[in-house]
Amino acid sequence: MAKAKEITGLDCAADALEWAAEVLRVRFDEVIALREAALDFSDIEGVHSMRVATRRLRSALRDFMPLMKKRRLQNAREDLKEIAAALGAVRDHDVAIVALETLQIKAKSALINDGIGVLIEERRRQREDARRNLAKTLDRDRLDRIQKRFQNALTKAVKPGKSADRISFNKAGRDLTADGWRELQQLGSSLYAPFRVEEIHEMRIAAKRLRYAIELFVACWGEKISPFANDISKMQTFLGELHDCDVWIEELGARLQNSLQNGEEGENEYQSATWLLSEFVKKRTKEYLAALKLWNEWQANDFAGRMQKAIQDA
Repeated sequence: MAKAKEITGLDCAADALEWAAEVLRVRFDEVIALREAALDFSDIEGVHSMRVATRRLRSALRDFMPLMKKRRLQNAREDLKEIAAALGAVRDHDVAIVALETLQIKAKSALINDGIGVLIEERRRQREDARRNLAKTLDRDRLDRIQKRFQNALTKAVKPGKSADRISFNKAGRDLTADGWRELQQLGSSLYAPFRVEEIHEMRIAAKRLRYAIELFVACWGEKISPFANDISKMQTFLGELHDCDVWIEELGARLQNSLQNGEEGENEYQSATWLLSEFVKKRTKEYLAALKLWNEWQANDFAGRMQKAIQDA
């Protein structure tokens, strides 16, 4: 996965609007630069890297939107949403295929092994369709037009009005992380209800946004803030794995129900789906317990207070 490019020459005491525009330009350039890697389907990490870069860009755009003229960037946001969706579709199949292949090795029954093979081939066919759509979405001329529209819209969006309130880039970062933590804290109670799937998924997204915000402002606050981003990254990973299991559990459960009602599935597909369902339930439990343990540690050691102090001291 490509690491985010450092914003050079950053003046944390300068106008937040000016530096927000520079951050967004750099982040957009990162996305464009990863096009070739994303379309090299011999290595699935290319799609992952461009998807992460797109997420960083969309997260920064969301964070800085209150400083800018929102309507100017509406079309650009739609463009980025379409790119993210095309990348996400391919990535989801990549991850699913890797998960199935890993479990296929673990399966001891030839019947189950064959059934998983059927699911893998199904996913591969779906991935080919997603890859064709991605190639169209990332057409070079089309991306060039999108980039030009984005740059023009950004120039207009960051033009200060006559009565615009000015804040420093550093102050904007403090406000963003404070708001991000409040959002994460509110959603954290969902961990005490293990099957509130949607709320836990929203918590993962909130953790991801907070992590990206902290990483963006390391240049202002120094490396001592990085351990907090690393801890939040762990939570994001646990919740991400948990969410993947929820998707699998829903899909496999629906497949099994349909097979019982319609009698369409063969014995190997039925047995493999049942075995896979049990494996994903076990994995979900493991990831849930890891997330709950980390969250309780945060509450016990005043994670929020220590993070806030580190930012203020910087």
